[in-house]
Amino acid sequence: MGKARVVPLKPITVPRLELTAAVVSVRVSAFLQREFVPSDTEEFYWTDSNVVMGYVSNDSKRFHVFVANRVHQIRQHSSPSQWRHVGTQDNPADIASRGATVNQLLSSSWFTGPKFLWESNAEKFIQGDKFDVKLDDPEVKKAHANVVHGHSKPFTFEIDRLDRFFSWHRAKRAVANCMRLKAHLRRRCRERGLSKSSTTGKTSFHGELQKLTTKELNKAQCEILKTVQRDAFSNELTAIQNQSGKGSEMNANKRHRRKQQGYSRFHRLDPFIDADGILRVGGRLSSAEGSYESKHPAILPQDHHITELIIRHCHIQTAYQGRGMTINQLRSSGFWVLSGSSTVSRLIRKCVTCRRLRGESQWQKMSNLPKDRVEPTPPFTYSCMDVFGPWVIKEGRKELKRYGLLFSCMASRAVHIETLNSMTTDSFINALRRFLSIRGPVRQLRSDRGTNFIGAEAELREGSNTHQDKIQEFLLRRDCDYIHFKFNVPSASHMGGVWERQIRSIRRVLETLLYEAGQQLDDESLRTLMNEAAAIVNSRPLTVDNLNDPTHPEPLSPNHLLTMKTNVLLPPPGHFQREDLYSRKRWRRVQHLANEFWKRWKREFLQSLQSRQKWTCPQRETCIGDVVIMKDDNPRNQWTLARVVDVYPSSDNHVRKVKLVTGEPKINSRGKRIFQQRYFERPIHKLILLVAHEDQGKFPDKEPQG
Repeated sequence: MGKARVVPLKPITVPRLELTAAVVSVRVSAFLQREFVPSDTEEFYWTDSNVVMGYVSNDSKRFHVFVANRVHQIRQHSSPSQWRHVGTQDNPADIASRGATVNQLLSSSWFTGPKFLWESNAEKFIQGDKFDVKLDDPEVKKAHANVVHGHSKPFTFEIDRLDRFFSWHRAKRAVANCMRLKAHLRRRCRERGLSKSSTTGKTSFHGELQKLTTKELNKAQCEILKTVQRDAFSNELTAIQNQSGKGSEMNANKRHRRKQQGYSRFHRLDPFIDADGILRVGGRLSSAEGSYESKHPAILPQDHHITELIIRHCHIQTAYQGRGMTINQLRSSGFWVLSGSSTVSRLIRKCVTCRRLRGESQWQKMSNLPKDRVEPTPPFTYSCMDVFGPWVIKEGRKELKRYGLLFSCMASRAVHIETLNSMTTDSFINALRRFLSIRGPVRQLRSDRGTNFIGAEAELREGSNTHQDKIQEFLLRRDCDYIHFKFNVPSASHMGGVWERQIRSIRRVLETLLYEAGQQLDDESLRTLMNEAAAIVNSRPLTVDNLNDPTHPEPLSPNHLLTMKTNVLLPPPGHFQREDLYSRKRWRRVQHLANEFWKRWKREFLQSLQSRQKWTCPQRETCIGDVVIMKDDNPRNQWTLARVVDVYPSSDNHVRKVKLVTGEPKINSRGKRIFQQRYFERPIHKLILLVAHEDQGKFPDKEPQG
């Protein structure tokens, strides 16, 4: 009978495959013995793997889970004395794994077995107990031995062992349990010393496992504080002990006191060592009412892990309040932290709960202006748009809503307003066609991610793909390109400050005009008011220098340019001078006036955009793996927790928009999420950092699959 198994797709080592084959042989033997062979039949198992022979015969080393489970199965159905080693050249099982022809199979040892089985001398078979497991075998668990000295010492421990704790209470419980175990072992040693031969009176430590008492926790706290102080204040402790041992030698005391003031960090606190060996504040409150710990708190270093645990514990006790209340709770609990104010502030800034409740949103240095804002181009060549409103009009007896669609030139800051009957895609496309008919071709349109804008862009793109050749030929004849839509990140209104500020100006003008109207308008009157508002806004000065100087040229405004735009995107070739004002060719006269506008635009308006009004210095770059919460219109406690999975650096390599993933907290019985994860794109100004990627250690970058 033969049995084989297919190697799994997951990569696995050859020794593990050999061990799996040994398990298969044991299972086949158990099946045959149960079904056919009498129970008194002697069995032997053969393998050509030295590693498997060492695993089966091992009695001293511990293995990892995979090997340990399979060795346990083998030892359940066989003993190490039943296992034999066979050379690879004599192993008939290799014939099946390598393949053979019919003639090769008939002449092989597949049916007869190896030749040495037919010999009478069986002593030459190598026994399993001659194979040992190598010390560097990766399947062997590493053994860690702790050496304990026989003579008695005070309870001490390495303070670095508490670095794995993130709770002050759990650290105290761990030390208290260690002290209880030490007391139990000492008691057992004394009992064995009194009666070595007697086995009565033995006590089990598990029987003494009861809830820790307050006294035990206080003792553990004292031991932790003493260990921390020995680690941080060794020189100060030595100086204070020497000072207290001098007795009445005043000169020596003064000399030691001056020495202490020379290098000590807390000589103003008048420190002393109490009966428990803890360094405490002497201070001036010995006669005040209160507990001993509050009048003489223990001194702690500012840059120690135990200090962070204690501050975090007091911070939680104050319900995540600020620095002042945390320091008061800290000192009333009997702890005095050096440089306590700055230390507490630093830890509160790192508190994840405080960041979630009161953290500020992220920001980055303001980027440079894009090329379409600083490049002289014909009006509305590079435009931005947004919808504002609604405005209620009256048509007969019905009241209807109308919306305003603002188009603003990125360079000249000129505006154009169209009215929308609704917020649908069709209404926007009609308004866009009216705008292009009046202002001419547009190369690029910027906007936010309004549903009507996205729908229009999709429909126009689909139409251009359907009749791409005809559209390209039509545009080339008119020397223009297809309109390129450029959308901002969702919830990033600050990235559209160019048009948002224009909408504010238009609203102020419309409010005044509507107030003068005194009643609800009809559709025609609203369109008239929109055009008047656009004309007023376009007449505003772009610069404010020398406005009251009669000798200075008239202030530059968008209206200086709007009537001088041609039907082509690029200006005609040639150099235009002042003499063209008196030329008989009017197109040269108009082009000279346009050039004069752009010269003044560069000299007067463009320089006013040089300085940054805010966000002037670089900040920490948002990284992949940062845990954040997304700011929205809901209450702060309902803001969604998310994680950064991708970043989009700008042209200056600063990250201002990211891709986030959010997941449902509910999982099924298999540990998988019930709903699919959702992805969002947001600006960093809408994110509040909770845990930075560099503070997470080996936090997984992806969700576990399968």
